[in-house]
Amino acid sequence: MLLLSILILTASFIIKDTNLYEDKTAKDFADANGPAPYILWQWMNGCVTKEGITSDLEAFKKVGIKNVQQFLVGGSEADITDPNITVLGDKWNDLMKFSLDECQRLGLDFGTHNCPGWSSSGAPGLKVEDSMQKLIWVKTSVSGKTAKGTTIAKGEIEVKWNYYKDICLIAIPKDATILTKDNIIVITDGLDNADRLKKSLPERQWEIVRFGHTTTGEMNLTAPLSGQGLEVDKMSRNALDKFWTLYPEKLIDMAGKHAGKTFKRLEIDSYEAGLQDWTPKMATEFKNRRGYELLPWLVVTAGYILESKDSTERFKYDQQRTINELFADNYYGYLEELVHKVPGLELVVEPYGTGKKSFDETAIRGIGDIVMCEFWTKPTTWGWETLLPVSSNAHINGKKIVAAEAFTGQPQYAFQIDLADLKATGDQAFCEGVNLFVLHASAHQPWPQLKPGMTMGWWGTQFGPSQTWWDHGATEWVQYLTRCQLLLQKGLFASDLCYLQLYRQKKTFIPEGYKADVCNEKELLTRFSVKDNKLVLPDNMTYKMLVLPNRCKIEPELARKIEKLVNDGAIVVGNGFTGSPGLNNFAVVNREMRSISERLFGSFGAKDVTEKKVVNVGKGKVYCGYSAEEALALENISKDVEVLDNEKNLAWIHRNDGNEDYYFISNQASENKSYRINFRIENMKPELWDPVSGKMTNALVWKNINNQTMVTLDMEANGSCFVVFRKKSESQLNSIKNISLNGEDLKINSYLTRDNQLILNKKGVYKVNFQDNKTITKKQDKEAEKMLLNDNWDVRFQENSGTPSAAHFEKLISWPLHSDSGIRFFSGTAHYNKSFQLHSKQLKSNKRILLDLGKVKNIATITVNQKKVVVIWKPPFSVDITDYCKAGENQLEVMVTNLWPNRIIGDKTEPEDCEWGPIRDFPYVKPVPIIGRNLQTVPEWIINKTARPSINRITFCTMDLFEKDTPLLASGLIGPVQINIEDIWDLKNNK
Repeated sequence: MLLLSILILTASFIIKDTNLYEDKTAKDFADANGPAPYILWQWMNGCVTKEGITSDLEAFKKVGIKNVQQFLVGGSEADITDPNITVLGDKWNDLMKFSLDECQRLGLDFGTHNCPGWSSSGAPGLKVEDSMQKLIWVKTSVSGKTAKGTTIAKGEIEVKWNYYKDICLIAIPKDATILTKDNIIVITDGLDNADRLKKSLPERQWEIVRFGHTTTGEMNLTAPLSGQGLEVDKMSRNALDKFWTLYPEKLIDMAGKHAGKTFKRLEIDSYEAGLQDWTPKMATEFKNRRGYELLPWLVVTAGYILESKDSTERFKYDQQRTINELFADNYYGYLEELVHKVPGLELVVEPYGTGKKSFDETAIRGIGDIVMCEFWTKPTTWGWETLLPVSSNAHINGKKIVAAEAFTGQPQYAFQIDLADLKATGDQAFCEGVNLFVLHASAHQPWPQLKPGMTMGWWGTQFGPSQTWWDHGATEWVQYLTRCQLLLQKGLFASDLCYLQLYRQKKTFIPEGYKADVCNEKELLTRFSVKDNKLVLPDNMTYKMLVLPNRCKIEPELARKIEKLVNDGAIVVGNGFTGSPGLNNFAVVNREMRSISERLFGSFGAKDVTEKKVVNVGKGKVYCGYSAEEALALENISKDVEVLDNEKNLAWIHRNDGNEDYYFISNQASENKSYRINFRIENMKPELWDPVSGKMTNALVWKNINNQTMVTLDMEANGSCFVVFRKKSESQLNSIKNISLNGEDLKINSYLTRDNQLILNKKGVYKVNFQDNKTITKKQDKEAEKMLLNDNWDVRFQENSGTPSAAHFEKLISWPLHSDSGIRFFSGTAHYNKSFQLHSKQLKSNKRILLDLGKVKNIATITVNQKKVVVIWKPPFSVDITDYCKAGENQLEVMVTNLWPNRIIGDKTEPEDCEWGPIRDFPYVKPVPIIGRNLQTVPEWIINKTARPSINRITFCTMDLFEKDTPLLASGLIGPVQINIEDIWDLKNNK
């Protein structure tokens, strides 16, 4: 039996209701008229041409992409360069203006990073005093009697930068058992020009700690050399102003009329600029924000305990909080202010760091017009931890878009990923809150005739016109993403829980069947209120419960806000507050915190053990000692999505738009699955919207029961669909309960075709049971007719690909198994042609003709009798061709495109005509794989546009990723190809 699914790429084969297409959302969905993915466009080390710019941008536009996000990459990421094109130089400016003109011509929007490279904000010409600063110190022992005139050592600095500024000296008594502010001496002007102490100290032995600051020396090393400079001080508005004039302001001036129009976005990518713990105004900022003097407490950073261990920890908290706020206010937030001075210009932010960083990621939430996370192509797990905090950031701060740097790739998978491989990965990201993909990546192709051409060093899942499948499959894949993004940007994210996330708290355990967001302290203080016992945000986003960290320390103003929310009717899950984490006036504050905690959570038991209890406070309620899952059960809040029968591998997300609900459902399993799902929707009729084909149908197997709607979905491997609730369910009379063949239940959606027709492809008695308890039966006396088409195919290969122009395949085989080396190593597109015969009886109205191609690597377009049927970019490669067939001879053409590795590997047998660097491995995974080599220089035959020395080579790539003995990839139309001619039965006329 040939198993199909609700998501096959043909016209729907369950009841088609033309009314489903009548509103704008449905029409836009069918037409894939919505927010298309963006694409990251890397200019590599000045290797840029106008010819390549036009080629790239036209290729993006052709497949439906409307936004490019440019990065200037080089330095540590690529060896080849064009020394004549330097960042902000005349030729570079001319290319930038040309790009903006071309984007305007093509109707594309343009964005770029706020500086060359991708982290974080550095530029040539930035002075060392405006760069990121770090606190340094050194200790010198002195005697009080002879201290005056003693040379006091200073911390070591890099000769390269030769920059140092004093902060203060702190004299620490060597014989003190406990350090206090009273027995240390802070000296702010204690040295002469020769670094000698200008004053005496009281008589005793002292250790003088000389505190100063110097540059961290961090630079934007992923930029081209001509665009590299020191990273700006992230805690100083004055320094950021200077950086702004060095690069972003020059970009905006260069853009001229395009600024804020075609030139739409500046970006701060994921933070990778390292640690910073000082800025020239740190002491003043600390005093203003924390209410006490910073300098005496600097001894803590040098490893001392001051006053007590508890006080020392409280200072560390205050110090970290100040750094967090300065990063938020003076870097991320201030850059947003500067960007917004240009009307129409937006800031995109990846609000997290991927390496060492000084700030807490929760502190920079809410900043940016678009917030962006990242996810890497599976099996890589990098980036996935950013999805929940960033999607929550958007939901809680009223931002419609949750963008993601999408499908970033590690080099060991380069050019080996097809569109089908991306589907389950992308679908999971959708289910975790992402609703705009920013494809990573498309390196600019300066020489469009050379393929696969330029890569972004060794990074990225390669997108763009140099891919084999860009002109065959990419359009349909982009349409799939566009349909998904259209619905996933509608309305509001539907969530039951909101978790308060504090500094260093990373993991959030969300009960199965529910969705949740995480919020920070500032958001809870400023954006949350209560209505009808629900937490409400200004855009009407709601949560049913607030979940607090276990036995947490929080600021008193936040504790007061939580108490007010509960009094106003909120439901809170938590175990109480143990105090405030800060130092200022903490004894008084802690008493207030204990009082608030007891009012909300009740008194603690013996030894502060939390006992389970429900505390009614005002109009609200507190579940103390309970898990979120237990509290949901006690509140009778059923699961939003409940997967029955203990089935796993289902991912989902829910958007609500007024009276309409959109559930995106993804089968993450690599095999076909049947799911029975309870949705927390009552008295509504479910519709199934297929984002692959754009078809919309009424669900057939569903039932309203117990304030829920149960829907049965038979889903193909890695299949997905939207379950949409827009209309009241007036009747369930036409809803099918089950279908059986000879007493065994069938997968219903696999046996129903369009217009409510049942597929009769096996002998036996079919029984259809409806929800109204009516039953109809049908006896089928014969099996479906089968026609095997595995033999005698004529195949044409694209020109200039190293293959014969045509070949005859007596049997279908994978290309690497062919005896001809050109076919064995072929990469590109081939056309398979074959005829087949049908007689008039096989074309009757009660028949359908199904073509199954079997295994295809990797993309297929099916044409019957010169009429294009469908482009299929993922399994199953099956389609209903009934409407394209005729009596007599029928012409079948299958256009197939594979991937690049085979031809690249085949070219290894030809003489070399490029200069390569040393072999590189990839040390970030275990076992460490060997990756390949970087191109060292652009060959003269490319620069001079002369004949290639290695005349039989087909491919050119700037990264040498494969060896002669690298296994070839299965490719082509492999089959078995089969036509099934099946009887169908019109249920509607028989019921």
